[in-house]
Amino acid sequence: MCIVVSFLCVLLYLCVLLYLCVLLSSYVYLLYNVCIAVFSLDAGLLARSQYSEGPATGHLDTGFSWFPCV
Repeated sequence: MCIVVSFLCVLLYLCVLLYLCVLLSSYVYLLYNVCIAVFSLDAGLLARSQYSEGPATGHLDTGFSWFPCV
């Protein structure tokens, strides 16, 4: 009887440990994704704030246009 109880206690302990590992890895994965999203957003905003020209033109926006109606 004592061996069965010991075995069940060890099994319960291992199940709790496995559950905590899965929970911790889920939190780490979520934190990793949030950090990637925040750093990507920061990099995009920083790149956009440094240059006033559009991404395809390569020319500075001086406010002058050859086509004033466009």
